[in-house]
Amino acid sequence: MKQTIDVPIPKYPWTYIPSPLMFTFDEEEKQWIKEDYAFMGPESVKRYINQNIVKVSPYMGPTTTNADLLRPVCRFLLYETYFDDYVEIMPLEEVRVLRDRAFEVMTGDSVGPNEIGMFRQMEQARKEWVTNGMPQFWIERMANSFWEFVTYGIMEETHFKLTQTYPTLSRYLLIRSRSIGQLAYVDMIDPAIGYALPEHIHKHPAIQRVLFLQSILIGIQNDFASIRKEMATENENFNIILLLHHTHHLSFEEALARAMKIHDDFVVELEEISQCLPNFGDYQKEAENYVYHTKLMVTCLNEWYYKSGTKRYTPEGFATPKYGIQGEKKLDFEIKHIRQEN
Repeated sequence: MKQTIDVPIPKYPWTYIPSPLMFTFDEEEKQWIKEDYAFMGPESVKRYINQNIVKVSPYMGPTTTNADLLRPVCRFLLYETYFDDYVEIMPLEEVRVLRDRAFEVMTGDSVGPNEIGMFRQMEQARKEWVTNGMPQFWIERMANSFWEFVTYGIMEETHFKLTQTYPTLSRYLLIRSRSIGQLAYVDMIDPAIGYALPEHIHKHPAIQRVLFLQSILIGIQNDFASIRKEMATENENFNIILLLHHTHHLSFEEALARAMKIHDDFVVELEEISQCLPNFGDYQKEAENYVYHTKLMVTCLNEWYYKSGTKRYTPEGFATPKYGIQGEKKLDFEIKHIRQEN
């Protein structure tokens, strides 16, 4: 009989709100996958339909009640996720080509008939945001965030995945804050609530620190949720628990405890900043609402992992990248996720 290892589920002092749009986009997601992501191969298409990825957007934006506002956000969530999957261990020169073309489409270029369907989703999302009144400065912010997600996140992870090595903890936190995609996806707060935070507010150091903190929290949160899949999958070692286990010479249980302590310290910092924001003058309420939604994203995504029924984090549920095969390794133990006591 296999040993069972209990893996704690992160907890937060912030609220969880169920979305009224939880099932609104299920059929549209299937259509988008079949029509615009077929280039990733029939096996990936089959697996994606069972991942409930589209529900991430309602979970993370539960205050949005207008489906037209959330639809392009759902498109973004899917193409950001599938882009990451597709370029797994891809040669960096090929990643750069895809990254730069994505930026062009996101900022205004039209997509040709022979280009991959992912770019059609990017173009359609941009058109819907324009229709919904999102300003050009936000379009450019969103596109730049995606470019940085690829450049400073995905592309910097690649070396460690290919060599099966680990960075230092501090370097890991920098890369992971980008590669999880949240510093790009957090831009989706604006179109979901129908208001673009002004640039001078968005660039303020306090807001930028809030964005880093919520991003790395979501990165570590993902590391806990996906730990079994990553332990059983080749080229999936970029996980704070595995890093601490292998480079800090901790037992697996000790690595879990250390990773959660790092996570919880970031929770405290985010809450302390949010309780003492600068004076933003006429934009105070908007800034406070924006920070509120960053915390809501953290709490609500945490529930998606364990309530949505997603099969993404089972080894057989992960999509096949263009390069390499993510074969399953046999584990001599089982993982059980458990809720922590308050």
